[in-house]
Amino acid sequence: MAYQKTIRGPCDLHGPGFIHNQDTHVVFLPAKPNSGIAFIRSDLSEKPVIHCRPANQQPSGNCTTLRAGDATIAVVEHLLAACAVLGVTNLVVEVNGPEMPTLDGSAKVYAEAFLGVGLEEQSSILREMSLNRPLLVEDGDSVIVAIPCETLRFSYMLDYSKYPEIGCDFVTVVPGSDDLLTDLLPARTFIAEPDALAAVQSGLIKSTDENMGLIIRPGVKPELRMSGELARHKILDLMGDLHILQRAVRAHYVGIRSGHKLNSHLVRELAARFP
Repeated sequence: MAYQKTIRGPCDLHGPGFIHNQDTHVVFLPAKPNSGIAFIRSDLSEKPVIHCRPANQQPSGNCTTLRAGDATIAVVEHLLAACAVLGVTNLVVEVNGPEMPTLDGSAKVYAEAFLGVGLEEQSSILREMSLNRPLLVEDGDSVIVAIPCETLRFSYMLDYSKYPEIGCDFVTVVPGSDDLLTDLLPARTFIAEPDALAAVQSGLIKSTDENMGLIIRPGVKPELRMSGELARHKILDLMGDLHILQRAVRAHYVGIRSGHKLNSHLVRELAARFP
């Protein structure tokens, strides 16, 4: 039996994001049991609250965005991955911009900020479910299958065959057995340089700052923090997106060439199965 958690006191972070490339300040505050994770857009006049729940998730190809009315907050997945690994289920996030800071492109800095102020176990029990039959979502050659399993497991097949510098890889991560603070959360986001330049030209992003992740250039093998870092980051993204469910659904999740768009489809399917 697991219990809900929050942080013991306030902490903050700031930095630019790759979409808008503007410096953003974020303040994290403890929250009451059963309140979930809520984002407050402190830069907007009415300070709208965007709750972290499946109904507010916006499908996107390169990040996860939450919406409430006209207010949005983008690139929430790395923060949510840190929350998922640390078990933080209740949190207030005051942010003065439309996206979370990208920081170093991983979830490591978020986790360090929370551990710096400490975590508080609360009296309310975390809702936990077990998948009792397989669930498959797919889009072209991208697939995620959730397989009934007594323990939570994540596997990912990375396939960037058209970019030899990225190539193919396969990684499995088992929360509770692996040290996710060192083996998962530091894994950085990545993009091939041609894709990054095309995204800038089309206006999808404004920054290709290499301090915010890996820009992988043609003919140059990236220097990785750990073996399988790129596939591990895909697992990090999936764990963050699944945290939007506000409950733990035990299964073995296997992603094949999948990303945020398919992750959001999986979240919707699981939300319908476990209302």
